[in-house]
Amino acid sequence: SLILKGDDGSYSQVAVYKTKQDAEPLVVLAPGVLARSIQDEAIVNDKKYRVVRNLKVLELAADGSKLSMYISPAMDIDNDSVYSPKRIYQDLCANVGYPTPTSNVGCQSDTLITECMLDNWYATADWQAQALHYLIESEELDVIFSHFHAIDLEEHMFIKHMAEHEFKRNPVAVAEKWMENLYKQADYYLGKFLHYLDEGWTILIFSDHGQVAPKHDLHLICDASGISVGVMKELGFTALKKDENGNELPEIDWAHTLAVAQRECHIYLNLKGREAHGIVDPKDQYEVEEQIMTALYGYKDKKTGHRIVSVALRNKDAILLGLGGPDSGDICYWMAEGYNFDHADSLATTWGEAATSVSPIFIAAGKGIKAGYETQRIIRQIDFAPTVAVLGGVRMPRECEGAPAYQILTEEF
Repeated sequence: SLILKGDDGSYSQVAVYKTKQDAEPLVVLAPGVLARSIQDEAIVNDKKYRVVRNLKVLELAADGSKLSMYISPAMDIDNDSVYSPKRIYQDLCANVGYPTPTSNVGCQSDTLITECMLDNWYATADWQAQALHYLIESEELDVIFSHFHAIDLEEHMFIKHMAEHEFKRNPVAVAEKWMENLYKQADYYLGKFLHYLDEGWTILIFSDHGQVAPKHDLHLICDASGISVGVMKELGFTALKKDENGNELPEIDWAHTLAVAQRECHIYLNLKGREAHGIVDPKDQYEVEEQIMTALYGYKDKKTGHRIVSVALRNKDAILLGLGGPDSGDICYWMAEGYNFDHADSLATTWGEAATSVSPIFIAAGKGIKAGYETQRIIRQIDFAPTVAVLGGVRMPRECEGAPAYQILTEEF
């Protein structure tokens, strides 16, 4: 890179080159402006990839003494694995441009969250909206589904800071500003499709979940990515191996482990005949499950005296709350309000600090929808598909579990 002087003699631009031998730069950057989808090359395990990146100069001192830049992750522009039919990808690249990199950075830094992550997602919002507009016209589509993941990934970086905790470096007001910026961005994206209402389309907006800022300290029982040892070890159901000095090792002692809490909300018994090192006899499964659920209900936060688990159910009973079956644990449990981490480990009715909620959103407008109507019905994710089917005049999906939200429809059934 070269920092360049402007007409007034102060440094005001950065020219980025692929190599020192190149005569022309990949891009010339001005401070504060995100340069989108700059073609570059990435090397992973000695293999070269054609990629695009977003770049931004965050700070450039007028005398050239200080420079800070943001360089986004790289997007492989030859990867069409998620497109079907494949021709669509090449068509979009030729007419809309290459898909843009996204970002998931935070660290309580206003610069990273606002100047980097938010800006990256604005680039994605523009590309994704342009791509969908193009496909609607070129493919003569009647129905589209748009998934915009910005709210989820960005909130994961800051929503916990909307409550007062010891680890915070910023006041709640800063996190509230981040949230306001995020929802302005979501409105910006949705606004790119509202003109379709004047063309006779129906628009339905819904999410798979919300996110919350937890009120209390979190307990080691709900790790989304692996096994949570803390509470289960304290209750005597999970054991760790020890070294020659009696210090615990980061390794499960299966010979003395009755069960483990794995992922969020799932507890698996160490059953004989099913697990490689099983010690629980299948005939004792019911009683061991009873012991675990009773212990979970009795486990209290030492600071507040409140229980940290709201519901614990056997696999067969968890069906009533949308879990259970072969892909769930022998016990499914949900954290009590105030003790959950963002989402996925609590009931959908859970509220957090700063008026945050796990509950999804549902908004509908346009052809076939009552104008200005607000229903008291709780519309669930499984109700979305049959509602769309009714609006589109097609049969409901064969395995559909939900029902049309007929209360919001202009046509009576």
